[in-house]
Amino acid sequence: MTTVLVAGATGAVGSALIPALRQRGFTAIPHVRPKTAAKHPLGSDADALICDLADSVKLDEAMRRSQAVVCSVGTMRRRFAQGDTYESSDYLPVVQLVESAKRTGGNQYFVLVSALGAKPGNGYLGWKYKAEEVVRQSGLPHAILRPSFLDSTHSASKPSDGKDRAPPPLAGALLKGLGALPGLRGISEDLRPIPVDDLCAAIVALLRETRNLDEIQTGRHLWSLARDR
Repeated sequence: MTTVLVAGATGAVGSALIPALRQRGFTAIPHVRPKTAAKHPLGSDADALICDLADSVKLDEAMRRSQAVVCSVGTMRRRFAQGDTYESSDYLPVVQLVESAKRTGGNQYFVLVSALGAKPGNGYLGWKYKAEEVVRQSGLPHAILRPSFLDSTHSASKPSDGKDRAPPPLAGALLKGLGALPGLRGISEDLRPIPVDDLCAAIVALLRETRNLDEIQTGRHLWSLARDR
């Protein structure tokens, strides 16, 4: 049975991924930050890893029990007033997880949920790209995912901030319609919003395969994986 450590377990993706993994026979270790534990149901989960990722002793203990890691951590600009930054929330946790995996054997399959448009530079997309580079250069078998808009409405998602992730109105219908035009299906699937539950199904499919993937997994790959689950 594969044990999966999920960082960002109380976020929009992670909170839906934990039950999806368990329903499909995986053992899931939800990572929960201490300041979040008291206000989220996963804080009282029997298998939860409650610590800051800077606590290398506790992190390594959980990592040794894991054959795979899913990192879906991230922040939003509205949290900057609380001290969050893209570097501290979107980049540093990836560094800490990769370093822990390498300290504890370096065989864990690493799935990073990044963002469509990640590229060298500054700001949100720049830090997402820097985090991707950490995974690419780690030597770990991995998959890097770049979904477009997330849609957590009508899903199992229970983010700690209590807010659904909803795409812009009509975006899904318009982008799906774009795919009906000759040669544009791939672009349409890269851009259109993906329901969180479908993203989780794609992650489960990747965890079953554990193939090292050099190609970035954008929407066209994720939709296909979700359909084939």
